[in-house]
Amino acid sequence: MNDTPVKIPVEDDFNDVIGKAQKGLEITTEDLAGKTSVSEESVRKIRRGEFDEAAVSAVAKYLDLNVDALLKIGRGDWYPEQPDPIDGFELIATPFYEWHVNAYLLWDPNTKEAIAFDTGTDPEPMLAKIDELGMQLKTLFLTHSHGDHIEGAPKILSQTGANAVISRLEPPVDFEAEAVDEGFRANIGCLSVEMFNTTGHTSGGATFVVKGLDRDFAIVGDAIFAGSMGGPNVSYDDSLTGLNRILSLDADTVLASGHGPLTTVGQEKQMNCFYAGS
Repeated sequence: MNDTPVKIPVEDDFNDVIGKAQKGLEITTEDLAGKTSVSEESVRKIRRGEFDEAAVSAVAKYLDLNVDALLKIGRGDWYPEQPDPIDGFELIATPFYEWHVNAYLLWDPNTKEAIAFDTGTDPEPMLAKIDELGMQLKTLFLTHSHGDHIEGAPKILSQTGANAVISRLEPPVDFEAEAVDEGFRANIGCLSVEMFNTTGHTSGGATFVVKGLDRDFAIVGDAIFAGSMGGPNVSYDDSLTGLNRILSLDADTVLASGHGPLTTVGQEKQMNCFYAGS
């Protein structure tokens, strides 16, 4: 496994992880200082991104985070090992403010039948890749309905004739999409797709497991990032449940997140700050 040509930064720094845990557990900075040996001012410095190893360790332990993983992220000592290029898989990153959001194309290398997962903020890179490789897009699967993940959907659907699929638990979108339940399955060319719920970031977040290429993939949206996860906007408990469910997949499964670099189940079991078994 080698780094990809364009190195996508890890989405969350140590202070982002701490902030998400605080939000999920509904612990104020004042309370966090009172429950640890860390002063309130030191906690505020941590939240601003000032790395203090002793203070971060104490706070992480109280928040039930993976202390060793968080310290490595804080020191800048970790980046997930990247898979070698896989025929039939493409990550497409589009700008989202000063960051990026990821969409994915997977296809049967023989028939060129393709499926997409989310769209990012700009449909043009995905449409260009479909045209470049002579693919026929069959289905657009949506991990959730946040704007940065679906902004390109109307144009992609209209230009390709593909259908869209989204969890029934997710709020309605303003274009035609089939609402499906956990356990939904589809087969496109050599690819098989199965969906399971990973709610918490949104009410209907979904993970899609794709098999049929040289590696298995889980397209996870914002349910998990390399070393972290999306904000627990709806439920912290559900977010943790979904993360642990993803990490019950085979260790070699490639995790394709909505933000940040690719990672694997095996790496996240060691380095995800929110993983209960780490």
